[in-house]
Amino acid sequence: MRSAITLALVLCLAPACQLLVPATAGAVAANSANEDSTYVVQVRVGVDVAWASTKATLSHLSLKPIDTDDAARTAIAEIDNSKATVTVETYDLDQSVIKISATKFAFGDSATASMVKDRIISDLDHKR
Repeated sequence: MRSAITLALVLCLAPACQLLVPATAGAVAANSANEDSTYVVQVRVGVDVAWASTKATLSHLSLKPIDTDDAARTAIAEIDNSKATVTVETYDLDQSVIKISATKFAFGDSATASMVKDRIISDLDHKR
């Protein structure tokens, strides 16, 4: 009986609980995805390093120049006919949060957002 209730709770909460899932990468502290194709990654590097690496990664992925707002730490790049938006925020001392979303033809583009997220994490791991 107790296991059936636990199973029911897990199945009911699982779709809404894509909370901070630990990753195995060295720089990543947590990783989650929201319903609107936005990925949120907590990394174990300072905001300045994360922002510089994110801009470098986006400039390598995009064939066109990227639009950046250094004050807000927001960058927009066109990647494979999708518009990828990345925001870097301070989380704690030497920890940052990176939010990645992408749209294609006014719809969420999870595949591009995931690819950008993976590339940013990979580049951050190489810088450590």
